[in-house]
Amino acid sequence: MRKENLQHHRGNTKPPERVKISTIHIATKPNQVWIWDITWLNIYNIGIYYKLYMIIDIYSRKIVGWEVWPEETGELASELVERAILSEKIKGKPLVLHSDNGAPMKSHILKSKLEFLVVLS
Repeated sequence: MRKENLQHHRGNTKPPERVKISTIHIATKPNQVWIWDITWLNIYNIGIYYKLYMIIDIYSRKIVGWEVWPEETGELASELVERAILSEKIKGKPLVLHSDNGAPMKSHILKSKLEFLVVLS
């Protein structure tokens, strides 16, 4: 292959991509890693849902914060996270808040609140 110069990338194929290894967060005690999500709650009226925001500590599996609201926004998410941090008395301590990539989870308001509270997301 070296003689014929065939060992290099050639043609219209894509070059090999590096696989990004996901970050792993391990909690060795409570209030190090939290996960949160928003679940839609159905009520008796068709097409109307309430949203359950819930934060869980992955070490102790304790629900550290929850609220039910009629809408799904970053402002409400940031209020919940701040209340949970204050109720657990961990403001300024290292914390990882893990979530999926929903719109409230990626909102600028929540991101700025997490930066203010020194929380990694």
